[in-house]
Amino acid sequence: MGQKVSAQLEFKKDFKGKLILSEGEIGIGMEPNEARPYDLLQGALVSCLHSTLLEILTKKRIEIESVSYRVSGEKRDEIPTTLKSVSIEAFFSPSDKEEQIRKSMDLACKYCSVYNTLAQVAEMTMTVSFKPYDIK
Repeated sequence: MGQKVSAQLEFKKDFKGKLILSEGEIGIGMEPNEARPYDLLQGALVSCLHSTLLEILTKKRIEIESVSYRVSGEKRDEIPTTLKSVSIEAFFSPSDKEEQIRKSMDLACKYCSVYNTLAQVAEMTMTVSFKPYDIK
């Protein structure tokens, strides 16, 4: 039997809601301080991918100093407006194990469940580089 997953969400009559977790709440909506649906989806994608990557790196006994991600996508015009493409960029701090990290990221893409779920509807691309990226 597979692992059970669940979430609790509450919404007002308009598109103002919250995702309720044991760790806290995330506001959902269209205001600047709220997460939009595709923000949550992209966050889930990168979080799952990073978690999978860390499991692989741990098994290989490879440590990374830091990594930043940038993710973007394009939605289809046709209904349903599913994602057409998703691009993930990973910016690792310089390392003497760059090739092993690249191969580990390829494996993470292969084994990440959220990545593979999205790959059913979207063309997925992953780019790995070894330079800092300042996310602002």
